[in-house]
Amino acid sequence: MSYGFQSINDNSFVQIDSDAPRLCMLTKGAYSGVDTATAAFARAITSQDPPLVFIRPDQSGGIQVPISVWFAGGPGNWTGFSMKASNVNSTLSGQYFVAAWASMGTASYGLRLWDQNAALVYDSGAPAVVVTFAAGNWTYLGMEQLSVGRRYFWGINKSLGAGEYVSLNPFTMNCHNEGSGGGCALGVDYANSRIMTYSLAFNAWIDQGHRPFLCAKLLA
Repeated sequence: MSYGFQSINDNSFVQIDSDAPRLCMLTKGAYSGVDTATAAFARAITSQDPPLVFIRPDQSGGIQVPISVWFAGGPGNWTGFSMKASNVNSTLSGQYFVAAWASMGTASYGLRLWDQNAALVYDSGAPAVVVTFAAGNWTYLGMEQLSVGRRYFWGINKSLGAGEYVSLNPFTMNCHNEGSGGGCALGVDYANSRIMTYSLAFNAWIDQGHRPFLCAKLLA
């Protein structure tokens, strides 16, 4: 940067840069529901694109498989999200946080920083989000028959650590298959230390490609 403000920590990492907004947590909460789980944001998210949502499903019971994720609101006014369980009458529950490559005024005291266009790029009340793991090398694991259709599933060996969440956004799109396309779902298999992805359809390609997923945690 040729001018502005920059903060570098003891390990030479840039913590704050007026030209490069960091990934910030804007709001957080819990979600729960039977068949459909809905979460209302504590405040509207003002980004133009849908914000990044990271979830940490509860560990009780079997693997939760949320599918058909959609956001409430619209550009400049995102107010929540909902997701449907791939098995009817299944329970979805857990914690979430919402992040964006921008900041929003949250703190009643501290430090705020604006760029040359008067856009807020830093607020000391918006904790940084730290990406802890990223992958896309899914391994095909098999298929199971549902009451309607089939559920094909893939996994990546990754144990969800303490305080880690999984990105939900890459799983809002359908999976490829040999038919007309199938819903894409996400699961955390705590017992076997795996992150799972599913395609709900009547058939599927064994190679799902490299749909990425991220794990992240909050830096207090």
